[in-house]
Amino acid sequence: MSTTRDGAAGEQVRVPVQGMTCRACEARVGASLRRVPGVLDADVSSRAGRAVLVVDPAVPREQLDADVAEAVAGAGYTVGRSPWLTADPDDWRRAIVAVGVVGTLAVLLLWFGVPDLSAATDVASRGLLVVLLVGLAAGISTCMALVGGLVLAVSSSYAASVSRDDGSPRPTPWRPHAWFHAGRIAGFFVLGALLGAVGSRFSLPERLQAVVTVGIAVVLVVLGIRLLRLSPRISGWSPTLPPSLARALGVQERSSLPYSDARTALLGALTFLLPCGFTQAMQLYALTTGSALTAGVVMAVFAIGTTPGLLAVGGLPGLASGRAREQVLAFAGALLIVFAAVNASGALTLLGLTPSSAREVPTALTSNVSVSGGMQTVVTDQTSRGYVPGTTVVAAGVPIRWEITSVSDLTCAAYMRGITDPAWKVDLTTGANVIELPALAPGPWDFTCAMGMYRGTIYAIEQPSS
Repeated sequence: MSTTRDGAAGEQVRVPVQGMTCRACEARVGASLRRVPGVLDADVSSRAGRAVLVVDPAVPREQLDADVAEAVAGAGYTVGRSPWLTADPDDWRRAIVAVGVVGTLAVLLLWFGVPDLSAATDVASRGLLVVLLVGLAAGISTCMALVGGLVLAVSSSYAASVSRDDGSPRPTPWRPHAWFHAGRIAGFFVLGALLGAVGSRFSLPERLQAVVTVGIAVVLVVLGIRLLRLSPRISGWSPTLPPSLARALGVQERSSLPYSDARTALLGALTFLLPCGFTQAMQLYALTTGSALTAGVVMAVFAIGTTPGLLAVGGLPGLASGRAREQVLAFAGALLIVFAAVNASGALTLLGLTPSSAREVPTALTSNVSVSGGMQTVVTDQTSRGYVPGTTVVAAGVPIRWEITSVSDLTCAAYMRGITDPAWKVDLTTGANVIELPALAPGPWDFTCAMGMYRGTIYAIEQPSS
């Protein structure tokens, strides 16, 4: 512990604390430390992994150190700097089990092809069912880590406001949760609709979307490591509201504002602005829909999906607890890393940063190509799994009539990019689509979906002499 003088107000003592990950951790440690004799005030930060105490200089230092260590331990934490890697064999065991199960499941899904893993993890998917599943994943991972502290703070504020016996009927303990989530769903719909309205007049460049996706993937990896509990140091990297904003909203531990249904609903709506990787991915998609109604519904469905996980944070009984809960969170962490890998791979493809392997030059046109009257026709199907066939061989120097039948427009495979240049793009609609392409020079011409998840190639070869 380090000490600095602070005039007549006392001494500042900095205490490193291991294991804090959220505002609820800060509240527990702060409340415990303020009960220590001689501690005048305590400012606790999970992000910095420390508590700054203002203490009475008259208290013997040895006694203070012992009392502080006991108070921190009583709150469930440990005095000391968090290490980068955990030494707890149980954490490593849970992580190995989670990664093994999730990895095996991913391999089996890719092997048997049911269901398609890319579609399940594609944050740009237009299917509302997929949006709901993404919300469920966020609710037990990102949103649990980020918004969970707010839910706990609202619950604490509400509990304090009804703790006095004034003779009135005791309200249900789920009242603050109902208002919080009602405000969250309504706020996500309204703010999502605004994004969609803006998107109808503004389109983000695909490369910028790819950069954003890479950033989101990095955030998801960090969150996955946090849930796997492999790095106590990284576990402390938890985004929180600025203290001034927390006080204004009445969710800081020592806020003077009483509980309010309206303020609780407003707080739920404002979580739209918090830096959650899943939320930002959905916001990016809402912006690109170009429809206020569609974007609003997408964001509202995503918020509905996060509700079960956030209710669990608020104390929903019957869910996993103790060691079982720790293993469930480890599975969520492994799944987050899989999500990050899939999305980062697609984004790097759009940015042209993935290594290209040597390809054998084909010698014959594929069966889906026919040449007649100085024009060649290419027939392709776009399904929920990508493009069929994935590689088409055409004649170089001959214009192309590309007939694409879109079987499903509920994946980003319906948004094709990059066949002739980075700016080239076509958005397919369900049914028959016709695309006119100029004569291509010999060589491979690659294209992808809007998020780089699905890929295809048109290979132009010198026209056979026959």
